[in-house]
Amino acid sequence: MSALKASDVGKRFRAVKDLPPVVVVFGPDRGLVTETSAAIAALFDEADDPFAVVKLDAATVTAEAGRLVDEARTVSMFGGRRLIFVRDGAGRNLSPALAPLLAEPSRDAVVLVEAGDLKRGVGLRRDVEAHAAAVAIYCPADTVRDLERMIDEEAASLGLTVEPEARASLIERLGADRAASRGEVLKACLHALGNEAVTLADVDAVVGDVSANEMAEAVDAAFLGERTRLDRLLGKLLRQDTQAVQLLMTLQWTLQSLEQAAGAVATGVAPGSAIEGVRPPLWGSRKIAAARALERWTPQTLRTAAELANEAIFRTRVMPNLAAVLARDILLRIVSQSAARGR
Repeated sequence: MSALKASDVGKRFRAVKDLPPVVVVFGPDRGLVTETSAAIAALFDEADDPFAVVKLDAATVTAEAGRLVDEARTVSMFGGRRLIFVRDGAGRNLSPALAPLLAEPSRDAVVLVEAGDLKRGVGLRRDVEAHAAAVAIYCPADTVRDLERMIDEEAASLGLTVEPEARASLIERLGADRAASRGEVLKACLHALGNEAVTLADVDAVVGDVSANEMAEAVDAAFLGERTRLDRLLGKLLRQDTQAVQLLMTLQWTLQSLEQAAGAVATGVAPGSAIEGVRPPLWGSRKIAAARALERWTPQTLRTAAELANEAIFRTRVMPNLAAVLARDILLRIVSQSAARGR
């Protein structure tokens, strides 16, 4: 049928009848994979058949040959389509189990599979994307724009707006998992109930994570060539792979801001003024550090650093146990380059 992004699901699939026989939801953001799968499964909530939804663990599907096919071929006692929901498929080879259903799609069921971050052009992703009766739905890691949209949606659902400082602070603290990020935003919104807007004080009260500030400080130290300060901060931050991933995300967001500002500097705008125009905005000491960094970094060198950061983040999804090594390596490369330019 096609390949879709998670953001297209609501537009393409409004009812059970719109769904193809096989749907595979995959990507690096496991929280978004879960959200997207849940949204599709919710289309079956109105079914009259109490057995219209069958949930299977991926381990069961891979261990019991023919189980998935048997479930998909079972006809609903009330005549509607059934949902066969295969959960937690990350890291498992589901191609053999799905192959018979791609060869002969079920007329009576939709098979929905939660998968991991599948590689393009091989295995299950290749088979599903090329098939007329299947769809592969990609769930990418959130960009800054995605996070901004999600923050505003959560706030609006409770009748709130979000002050700029609060939004910027949330974006800086949120990670690479959509479900976890949404949970943190919801906490800030619930704390703000009774007022008109979510403020920085609300964010600090319930989403306050000291390590988030230290991550921003470490990234700033790298771009300013401050090796001693960076080493001290990395010693504290890189004790857990999850923190290493958050550190890489902070680096990615900082690079996006610096690239925006560097483009303006290249046209003759002063670094301080260029930083003022960055969206989402930087605040306090981060604004000062960014302006100083622009004296050493050009659009070209920042683009190279951004490509390295993107590659490092991608590799953490394939080899999460290397997150700390990858984060340390790229920040040490940045601090060395910055120090050399500052001489």
